[in-house]
Amino acid sequence: MILENIRFIVTQNSEREVLENTSIKIRNGEIESIGDVEASEGEEVIDCSNRAVMPGLVNAHTHASMSLLRGISDNKQLMDWLEDDIFPAEDVMNADDIYTGALLASVEMLKTGTTCFNDMYERPDEVVEAVENAGIRAVVSRGLFDWDEQGEERIDEAKNAVEKYMDHELVTPAIAPHAVYTCSEELLKEMKDFSDKHGVPYHIHVSETEEENSDILEEEGLTPTQYLDDLGLFDSSVVAAHAAWLSEEDKQLFADRKANVAHNPAANLKLGSGIAEIPELMNMDVNVALGTDGPASNNNFNLFEEMKTAALVHKLADPRDINEQQVLDMATINGARALGLENEIGSLEEGKKADIVVIDLDDPEMTPFYGKKGLVSNIVFSYTGHPEKVIVNGETVMENGKVKDVDQEGLLEKVQGKVEKFEAARRK
Repeated sequence: MILENIRFIVTQNSEREVLENTSIKIRNGEIESIGDVEASEGEEVIDCSNRAVMPGLVNAHTHASMSLLRGISDNKQLMDWLEDDIFPAEDVMNADDIYTGALLASVEMLKTGTTCFNDMYERPDEVVEAVENAGIRAVVSRGLFDWDEQGEERIDEAKNAVEKYMDHELVTPAIAPHAVYTCSEELLKEMKDFSDKHGVPYHIHVSETEEENSDILEEEGLTPTQYLDDLGLFDSSVVAAHAAWLSEEDKQLFADRKANVAHNPAANLKLGSGIAEIPELMNMDVNVALGTDGPASNNNFNLFEEMKTAALVHKLADPRDINEQQVLDMATINGARALGLENEIGSLEEGKKADIVVIDLDDPEMTPFYGKKGLVSNIVFSYTGHPEKVIVNGETVMENGKVKDVDQEGLLEKVQGKVEKFEAARRK
C-alpha cells in the first residue's frame, strides 16, 4: 500500500516534524519508507491530496465493554455511581455482553481515530475476539480484586490470558489489579511479580478520588502511590489511571520511578472526582498519556474530544500551562510509551507499525490552518474526530464512516436489545 501526495504528515517523531508533500509506503503491516516511493505492480495506491496523515490515537485507559452502560447513570459521585447503578448492572453481564460491548467500543474508537486502547475488564477472551473482528489494536487485561471468594479464579484467568496472547499480532496482554483499596497486598505483589516476569504493563487505578486517598492514609499511613512504592511495586511498567490526588511526594515518586499517568479529564470532571495536576507532572518529566475511561462515566471514546478537554481544563489557571503539542503527545507517543509500545506505534516512522489516521483538510473544522503549528492546533482544539480513513497494522479498517468487517446496523440493534436487562438490574 502507498499513501501518495500527502499534504502533511504529522509524524510525532522525536523532533515532532510535520512533513509536507510526500508519500508513505507500507509493507507487511509496517511503514517501509517515507518520501519518494515507487509502487510495485498491482500495489494499492491511495491519493492523499489535501489530506493530513497522523498516527492513530492511543487510548491509555478504558473499560471497553462498559459501552453497554452508556448513560445508565448520571449526576452521581464515584462510589454512589458504582454501588447504586454500575455494580448491579455488571452483575448480570454475561460473555456475550462483554463481547458485544467491546465490539461496540472498538467500532466507536476506530470511527473516531483511535487505533489502540488499553482495557481493564472481565473475560479477556471475549474482548480479544471483538478486537480481532474489528481490526483494532489493544492492550487487554483482566481486572483483578479479591474482596470475595473469586480472587484466585480471577488471578488464574489473568495469568492464562497473558500467556495465551503474548505473541498476538494485535493484542498485548497486561496485568490489571483494580486499585489498592480493592486488592490485598498479596494480590498486588503476586501480580507485579508475574507482570515483571512476562514484561507486560501493570495497569491500576491510583488516587482517583480524595476519599480513596484519605481512606488509604487512615489504614496504612501512606497514600496509594506511597503504598505501592513501599511494597516495591512502583516502576516504569505501572500505568496509573487518574492520579487526580497526588501529594508532592507522590509526584516525585512518579518522576523518580518513571511510572506513567493515564489522565482521564472528562470522566474525572463528570464524576466530580478531581483534576490531576498534569502541567506540573509534565514539567517533572512524568510520562502522561490520555484516556477516556469507560463510556458510563465519559460518556464516549472520542479521544479527539478528550484532547480538547485536557487542553482546556489545564488552561484554567494560566493558558500558558499546557500547549497543543503536549496534548497531542499525550494522545499518541506518550500513550505508546506508557504501554511499552513506543517502538511500534505512537508516531509515523520507518519500521513502525502502520497505524494511521487520514484527515480531509477540506473539513470546515480543519479550515483555515495557519501553517504547521496551526495544523496541530486544529487537530487538538477544533477537530471533533471523524477521519476519512483509519489504517491498523497496514490494513484499511475504517473508511468513510464504516468499519469494514462489522455489521454496524446489526450490532447497534443487538446492543439496544440489552438495555432492558441492565435497567432492571439497576432498579433492584
